[in-house]
Amino acid sequence: MDAFEAIKATFFQECDELLADLEAKLMLLEQGQTDLETINAVFRAVHSVKGGAGAFGLEALVRFAHVFETLMDELRAGRKPCDAVTIKTLLRASDVLADHIQAAQGLVPPVDEARSAALVAELEVLTHGGDAPPPVMEEDDDFGFTPMAFDMALDEPAAPLDAAPAGWRIVFKPMGRMYANANEAGLLLRELGRLGPTQVRLDDSAVPTLDALSVEEGCLTWTIDLSADVDEAAVREVFDFVESDCDLTITPLVEASDVCADAALVFEEEPAAILPAGDDLDIAALLARATGAVADIAPEAAPDMAAFAAPAAEPAAVPAAMPTTTPAASAAAPVTIRVDLDRVDRLINVVGELVIQQAMLSQRVLESGLARSSGIALGMEDLELLTREIQDSVMAIRAQPVKSVFQRMPRLVREVADMVSKQVRLVTAGEDTEVDKTVVERLAEPITHMLRNAIDHGLETPEERVAAGKSAEGTVRLAALHRSGRIVIEISDDGRGINRERVKKIAIDKGLIAADAPLTDEQIDNLIFAPGFSTAAVVSDISGRGVGMDVVKRSIQALGGRISISSVPGKGSTFTLSLPLTLAVMDGMVVTAAEQTLIAPLPAIVESLTPQAVDLHHVGGVDPVIRFRDRFLPLIDVAFVMGFSGTPIDPTGGVAVVVETEGGQQAALLFEAIQGQRQVVIKSLETNYQQVDGVAAATILGDGRVALILDIDVLVADMRRNAARPDLKLAS
Repeated sequence: MDAFEAIKATFFQECDELLADLEAKLMLLEQGQTDLETINAVFRAVHSVKGGAGAFGLEALVRFAHVFETLMDELRAGRKPCDAVTIKTLLRASDVLADHIQAAQGLVPPVDEARSAALVAELEVLTHGGDAPPPVMEEDDDFGFTPMAFDMALDEPAAPLDAAPAGWRIVFKPMGRMYANANEAGLLLRELGRLGPTQVRLDDSAVPTLDALSVEEGCLTWTIDLSADVDEAAVREVFDFVESDCDLTITPLVEASDVCADAALVFEEEPAAILPAGDDLDIAALLARATGAVADIAPEAAPDMAAFAAPAAEPAAVPAAMPTTTPAASAAAPVTIRVDLDRVDRLINVVGELVIQQAMLSQRVLESGLARSSGIALGMEDLELLTREIQDSVMAIRAQPVKSVFQRMPRLVREVADMVSKQVRLVTAGEDTEVDKTVVERLAEPITHMLRNAIDHGLETPEERVAAGKSAEGTVRLAALHRSGRIVIEISDDGRGINRERVKKIAIDKGLIAADAPLTDEQIDNLIFAPGFSTAAVVSDISGRGVGMDVVKRSIQALGGRISISSVPGKGSTFTLSLPLTLAVMDGMVVTAAEQTLIAPLPAIVESLTPQAVDLHHVGGVDPVIRFRDRFLPLIDVAFVMGFSGTPIDPTGGVAVVVETEGGQQAALLFEAIQGQRQVVIKSLETNYQQVDGVAAATILGDGRVALILDIDVLVADMRRNAARPDLKLAS
């Protein structure tokens, strides 16, 4: 990839961030937060996209962004109201803007011109008023600007805006913070050249000698005579993003013919270059003239000056308003780098192997019988701490908030709601909850399916909701939180809930269950995850083909997660996705069951104890329970339940580990012994073997053996389904 394409790729990465911020701010507007700061944030995001797109000649994107930006300018100036109709149009405009960006990347076909033009017309009506798009602008119109792509090959000047003075004199002195905010004077001068012929002079009298030069201070003053029939607003628009970071005066050329007659210009004796509109300014040549005052520096210092001039030497290679690295910017903000994900994955794998090797070394030292106070044993303890620190640091690199997934969903909700003619409000929570990047990337598809399902099947029509005493607008909530060392995603709605009689009837008709099958409410609810199951009466673009929820379940299980349903007829439903925080490593307790070494996830463990005969009982003479803090908890013999042993062990000869599931339920797992606590590397069991009930994954122990990682929730849930009375309170 050449340098230009690399910068272009960076621009599109920046666009992803700008679109995410744009969506977030528009959601705040929709929620009623129509303050100037939020409106300005929306304007800046669109303006940045437009500026960068212009640098790469993305004309369709520039044209649409300009119309979008113009309306935002009216809103922030207070000339137009930021009402509900406007906000709804802005939300749809952000969707089309995203489509234009994806089309510019070649990820999707070009945006349908009719769709884009229709939305442009709506934006212009909101901007100019009236019931139709404004006609072609005449000289006395206020909004005759035609956006131009900042393509270096562009030869035609921008169309004039208004009848205005014959030209303008612009005196422009950047301050240091303008460069710190990643703006380039060369790009601004070039954009002025798009408005018409320019005569540019540079005053470098304030530039010190090279040994005293500070890149954090502005030393140059530019005087530009613009010979173009444009209004002052068009000129100020060029400096809109930097006006607070520079000294700027704009005066009509007819009134300013002698204003700068006495200006101390370095190359005053030479005629200033008159640049035809649309041509590129030779910023490198201007800077070369500016450095003339220090031409007598030692030859060996020349490369430093070349490096100083380099950023402006190729202005077309840097998109407008796109962050660039400057010494001032580096000092003012944390330095970040973009790293290819494959490199991070390789680092994660190496750290995983390091953890395994460290465990093996510790095992060998333990088996050698060395005293804990020996130098080797102490060194191994230090190595263990260092390995843990390395692992935590590397995992932090992969940690990413779920915001990147959540911010894609408002558009989906809007589109699906329009398709089914429903009023839907999306509420999100926990967007900053962090999880491993691999998990985040694979969350988008299941969440998309479930939101579509909630809107299409869960929510009633506005008429049905009003008849049921609800508001016409339905609410769908998307939330993320940490619980018991895992990440939990909840998708809930306030709709009609699951019609269990209908679900059971459809399952019987499709041959999924027997007509006389005795099913609990939970089992009926889970029928919607069966392949081929659908409650839709007709096939549509959204549902009815019997695919979707079964895909969701498989996707979640592939991540080592699970999905559960809670539904109340007439009130709504909640789908809960539970996933591991990371697919790489975890803390676990090493236990023994029937000579098998197992790993119990440490975050799920509450306490361990030795069972006493007086605390052991049986419910109905069958199901064992143990008294724990004035409660009876199910006692699960893990070796017996998982088939490692054909007979239960004597509880008093083992160890009970009290665990808590994600739903808050507690149980006691019975093992033969506890070996200790250890950090283990997670290996997928499905990838290397197949899914096994009660087993979440596998790992490699320090002695090279494979150990299974228990799925606590599945073990407890299976026991509770089989228990007659799983949780008793002691009589007072």
